[in-house]
Amino acid sequence: MTKLMPIEKNVKISQKIVDQVKQIIFDGKLQPGDRLPTEKELAEQLRVSRPTLREALTVLEAIGLIEVRPREGSIVKSLVPQSIQEPIQDMIEVDPLKVLDLFEVRKKIDSEGAAMAAERATEEDLENIRAFAQALEERVKESKHILELEPSRLYQKTFFAIADATHNSIYAHFMKSIWTLLDGAIPYSRRKLHDVPNISNRLLKQYREIVEAVLTRNSSRARKAVTRHLDFVGEQLRRLVEANRNKP
Repeated sequence: MTKLMPIEKNVKISQKIVDQVKQIIFDGKLQPGDRLPTEKELAEQLRVSRPTLREALTVLEAIGLIEVRPREGSIVKSLVPQSIQEPIQDMIEVDPLKVLDLFEVRKKIDSEGAAMAAERATEEDLENIRAFAQALEERVKESKHILELEPSRLYQKTFFAIADATHNSIYAHFMKSIWTLLDGAIPYSRRKLHDVPNISNRLLKQYREIVEAVLTRNSSRARKAVTRHLDFVGEQLRRLVEANRNKP
């Protein structure tokens, strides 16, 4: 997480904490699902008391930016509100093929984001994307399937880094929230896709094409590579949902 600044004492301290954390979230430096440091670590970094910190965390939770979970800590929430998430999840529960509609939205959003990132990324952004890609390659070399937990998280982090490289914080938050919603829509999707023949090699090839297009600042190629990738994944999901539906 981005380093927080010590709090000035001439204003309400808890509100200054709220303002700092809000800004970090709105800048896209904290993503949905990210865990904040522990209370002890936050209090030390901010140089404030634990009661003051807890007051700020209560406000952040009340305005819907974080969720404080017992024994887990403070988690950044999706900016897609529950009033939107729950009806979508209910629709998918009734008709799992509705997830393809959600996937179609992601295809449009991710492809344009990759194109923007290719045009706007700083050298630091590109290094960040490259680092996630190299880490994923190393995991796959260890005979890990790309859909296993660790490689799949690196895959997601690569796309989130691409979103951040657009330098459009509204886009980045919206994209990450759509991903969060999609992840919760079909909990079994990764496990089901895992069994598709040669899926790991095919996904890895598509992933490499996307990363290479962004790193070489080829916006048109990046847009097309993401579209091809998500068309492929969407088609696999459609087949899996239909096969599951047709089981006796």
